[in-house]
Amino acid sequence: MEWDDGVFPAIRELHLYVGDSVIHAFRVSYQSKDGESVLSQKHGGEGGEPIDPIKLEVSKEFLIRIAGFYGPVEGSGSFKALRSITFYTNKAKYGPYGDEIGQAFTSSVDPGRVVGFHGRSGAYLDAIGVHMEYF
Repeated sequence: MEWDDGVFPAIRELHLYVGDSVIHAFRVSYQSKDGESVLSQKHGGEGGEPIDPIKLEVSKEFLIRIAGFYGPVEGSGSFKALRSITFYTNKAKYGPYGDEIGQAFTSSVDPGRVVGFHGRSGAYLDAIGVHMEYF
């Protein structure tokens, strides 16, 4: 199933569910224009263990890039999903979460910030992309 969270002024928290060398699900807490917290739907399946949320200090820290690995899921034939993901901010690197197995991917490295996510999911997080605001 394809999904698109849209575009927001800021990202507050990132929630991941990881297990068995695959990213099972992903959820984001955004900040709306009026400063309220907006929690996205959980994108992906019910498996995996939640990791500690990645909490960003909205006024000082923002996502600039994501990177990871995409490949076949063990025991599922040719089905592919995110095997690993790493988040980069203007202050720190968070991850990698999962196993760095398969084909590498990265979002834009042009100066800018991530303002939303889109992707595809089912039993796992199958694909992920970002909406960027460039400087």
